[in-house]
Formats: sequence, structure tokens, C-alpha cells
Amino acid sequence: MRPIFRLPPGSPLAAAVSEDWGLIPLRVPAGWNVIYNGVSARRLSDGRIEANDSEDLYWARTAPPPWRTAGEVAAMNGLETREINMDAGWYGGQGFRVVVLDPGWEQIRASHTTPDLHEFIATLEAWMSLITERGKLPES
Repeated sequence: MRPIFRLPPGSPLAAAVSEDWGLIPLRVPAGWNVIYNGVSARRLSDGRIEANDSEDLYWARTAPPPWRTAGEVAAMNGLETREINMDAGWYGGQGFRVVVLDPGWEQIRASHTTPDLHEFIATLEAWMSLITERGKLPES
């Protein structure tokens, strides 16, 4: 069974979803390499949104800015020097889950679970921005 949602009628997210399955547009800030994006949805005839219910919806990771030399990156000490992974998916019975992994897949630094599609997208975008634009990890 796929999750079905009602989004506010005037929301940009609702406007971006059509009757055909398609990717939901995400605002991905500079500094992220999107490895996989399966965050897709379609509008049903009654106006509800049906979203992809895979456990593997989204995976992205940070990378040092390409204009920095290896020596400059080695001398830096912040988040911009580490590879941080963001993983997201739908977990039946719980909802959408977004996790920040640093330095590896076993070290969960932040996690957020919600049954709400709009909140899921907002969290995903806000956390990517917080990490690469403000140099901070989100708090769970």
C-alpha cells in the first residue's frame, strides 16, 4: 500500500505534482552529490497525493568544494572536509525517515521521522542547507 496525503491546496509542493508519476522537485544546495533520488509522487483524481513508499528514496553526500586543493582541505577542520551522508525513505508503520550519517553509515547524528510528506521534504531540504551553508549538523 502506498502512502496517500493531502497537501495544502496553495502549497508549491502540491502544485509540483501532476497526474503522472514524477520526481518531486527538491532544492539541493551546492556541496551535495545526489547519488539516488526516488522521491516521486502523483496526484489522484480526488486531489490526494500518492507518494513512493520505498525504504530507499533518497541518498546524497557532501563533498569538499572542487576549487579547494587537497592541501587546503587537509588544513581545514570543519564539516566541509568530511563526507556526510543523508539517507531518506518510507518505513511502513512509522512514516518518512531522514537520517544524517557522519562519519559513516553506523553513526547516526540526526534522525527525523514523520508521516507528513510536506514535513519530510521540508526537513530534507532544511538539513542539507544547514550542513553545507551553515556548517552545522541538525539536532534530532
